[in-house]
Amino acid sequence: MAGYPLNFGVNAGNSVLNHPLYLKWNMQDIEYVNDNKTALKADIFKIMATNDNMPILWYLTSLYRIVKDLA
Repeated sequence: MAGYPLNFGVNAGNSVLNHPLYLKWNMQDIEYVNDNKTALKADIFKIMATNDNMPILWYLTSLYRIVKDLA
């Protein structure tokens, strides 16, 4: 079984880097993410919990965890 480290990090070319939700959130600074964590959480809840979606869930929950830890 393969897992994911606590915080997000992938190599260039990984398919998650082209996911629409990754593209939506990756250009925002942490202040923006903090101010919009309700929208981030809503995006997370819309994702089906399938194996194929684990990379984007990992990315988005990493962002959410960062702003939550900073609060």
